[in-house]
Amino acid sequence: DLRLLRFLRKSKDRDVTSAAERYRSFLQWREKNEVDNIRDMVEDCSGSFTPTAVRLQAVAAHFPMNFDYLVQETDELIEGDKSLVKPAILNVGEFDTRGITEKILSTNSDDVELEDFLNYWIFLYESIHLRLYQQSLQFGQMTFLDEVCDLSGLSLQQFSPLFVTKVMSPWLKMTQ
Repeated sequence: DLRLLRFLRKSKDRDVTSAAERYRSFLQWREKNEVDNIRDMVEDCSGSFTPTAVRLQAVAAHFPMNFDYLVQETDELIEGDKSLVKPAILNVGEFDTRGITEKILSTNSDDVELEDFLNYWIFLYESIHLRLYQQSLQFGQMTFLDEVCDLSGLSLQQFSPLFVTKVMSPWLKMTQ
């Protein structure tokens, strides 16, 4: 199963029992947060890492990332010991945390809400794991992702008290 494979990927020693326990908790979380609705959107995007929902696109505009390596063919893979590893570039120094915080805290109903922000990240996680699952089947071995954070332009101003408390904290809580 695609989702169980996610937990085996995270377990360096491939502990199946631990992965299964985390998987059960994950299924409860998915049900509570209606993640399967977002998963349907991922599948409708045909492998693109760009969401079709306008509010999620508004969030994406604040977080430049490059997933080109995830869509390249076999001959461009970096071979690991027993796995295939691909990088994703997160341009953290270009993240517009001030802009997204202002939108989330705005009283304008047309602006992005915290739920949209969180759903965008769920969309990304689901997109990544679907792609890794497809590639694992294609190559006959587990495919992994290494996140490379480009910190060029990073500033402490990106971590304002409002961003940290109103946006980053719920985001980290969700991803834990």
